Amino acid sequence: MLVDNKFTSNYVNENQKRLKKRKEMLVSGLEEAGVECLKGNAGLFCWVDMRKFLSRPTFEAEEELWKSILYSVRLNISPGSSCHCSEPGWFRACFANMSEEMVHTGIQCLKKFAELVSESYLVRK
Repeated sequence: MLVDNKFTSNYVNENQKRLKKRKEMLVSGLEEAGVECLKGNAGLFCWVDMRKFLSRPTFEAEEELWKSILYSVRLNISPGSSCHCSEPGWFRACFANMSEEMVHTGIQCLKKFAELVSESYLVRK
């Protein structure tokens, strides 16, 4: 199969288009929720900046945030510390192994989480 140059070329081109579309969906959806990502030009995941949701700038707070996201909106997004990130608050969102529908669902979960955090912040004020 990989010896077939036409197939391989078509496969790579189609894969690149799909990855680009999913990345654009993820980044624009997160921006709508007020969450930024590191800019990149290629890859299978992006680094999501969740530092503003940390209770304090520590890896312990990052783990608490991860658990809060997991339990409140049922989204498992990898904390940066699990990928040896040197700064707490960065999460790794992989879009390569998801359908467009799943990317959309993940975005909706993070939007809901951001709204929950905003509401609880307003209540605490």
